[in-house]
Amino acid sequence: MKKILFVLISLFVTTTVFSNDNLSAYFSYAPFYSEQNGTYIETNIAVVGNSVVFKKNKNDMYQASIQITMLFKNGDDIKEFRKYNLFSPEVEDTVENFPNFVDLQRITIPKGNYNFELIISDNYNDSTQNFTLSDIITVDYIENEICFSGIELIDKFSKTKKQNMLSKSGFDIVPYVSNFYPNNVEKIAFYTEIYNVNKVLDDSSDFLINYYIETYHSGKALHDFNRFEKQKVSSVNILFKEIPIKKLPSGNYNLVAEVRDRNNNILKAKKIFFQRSNPGIELSPLDIESININGTFADKFSNINVLADYISSLWSISDATEQKFIKNQLKSANIKLMQQFFFNFWSKRNTTSPEQEWLIYKKQVDLVNKSYSTQIRRGYETDRGRVYLQYGTPNSIFESKHEPNAYPYEIWHYYKIDNQTNKKFVFYNSNIVGDDFVLLHSDAKGEIINKNWKQIINKRNTVINGIENQNDKNHFGGHYDEEYKTH
Repeated sequence: MKKILFVLISLFVTTTVFSNDNLSAYFSYAPFYSEQNGTYIETNIAVVGNSVVFKKNKNDMYQASIQITMLFKNGDDIKEFRKYNLFSPEVEDTVENFPNFVDLQRITIPKGNYNFELIISDNYNDSTQNFTLSDIITVDYIENEICFSGIELIDKFSKTKKQNMLSKSGFDIVPYVSNFYPNNVEKIAFYTEIYNVNKVLDDSSDFLINYYIETYHSGKALHDFNRFEKQKVSSVNILFKEIPIKKLPSGNYNLVAEVRDRNNNILKAKKIFFQRSNPGIELSPLDIESININGTFADKFSNINVLADYISSLWSISDATEQKFIKNQLKSANIKLMQQFFFNFWSKRNTTSPEQEWLIYKKQVDLVNKSYSTQIRRGYETDRGRVYLQYGTPNSIFESKHEPNAYPYEIWHYYKIDNQTNKKFVFYNSNIVGDDFVLLHSDAKGEIINKNWKQIINKRNTVINGIENQNDKNHFGGHYDEEYKTH
């Protein structure tokens, strides 16, 4: 039973997810500055409703109760301490999915570095162990310099009708207490404050704010996710924006905000890390060019022909956009763009060990090339090679090369392909000579379906001297029919 499942970030805004068999919760924080009260921290906790115990309360409604303890220490001195109960919304029926619930605290605290501890426990579940997070939090603000608050990620917002804890700058802002964006989330919304611009720039001047998404490894802005805004100089400037991410591919990124002067010089910048999962979406060629491959395994491939061969071998496991690059860009691409594409391809599939992921796949490519290459095609270009690389090793293969009336053929059987079971692939060689077997029929989703595949295999000796061989009809239902049914 792990107390902390994983830590998503520790840059500027920290987001942590806690999980075990009983309780799941998310935590994030961001430092801010108020001219009236000085520096403070905004903390956000989101609890997964179905992970905690709901009990009937005095209103005869079901409700959960979570105990939150926060401790800020500077050395041995406790500078701030919070302990309170967080209650969920009330619900009538325990059969329904319990709602998630969010807590926001604004804690005034002096500038400095703090050892922070957070304890979360379920008041209605004695068997649940307390969760403890330890972190170092820095609260910083410089009087006469341009400063950013933390960047706070936003789930949803609406105009404030009645002032409440979620109210800020005229809006009720519900935080997005995570740094992970699945493919059903189509935008990234955020809020940040910029202080003291009026102390650095002329009071009557405008200034520029550049906000964009950059790849985490390269630190370069993505062409399609770059925005600008002009603002008037003020003691506190607000940047409350959203960027569409429907077309942002899977990967690790930074959301960046910059203050620039009229000459486009960067005066101050702030960034926050986030992860995106968006299968099927690929970076545009312009954005692929922003990927830094220096010192990576892809940087070692200096032979353009070898690298082109490696990239071509990816076709079987590529999505539509990746196949478009391989088809349209490969012939004209320079070696650096090819290296960037190759590195990005494997980084999307294994962020921590992209090279290891490639080496595992390369062993399969080598096996396919050895087994299925022809005089004119590499093994991965053949139908059998493509199916092997896409679906893996078949559970059984039936081969027939010498049936009198049938072309050479193979029947591959897979017990399971993703969520499909008992799927078969029929390959045949209509040229008889050589070893190039073409996929004739399969009952797997997305593959070619040919109801006449048995007749086609059996056409080898169907016509002799222009006369149909009537004996051939008696051969129908031979080995291929039997093997297809039994495997």
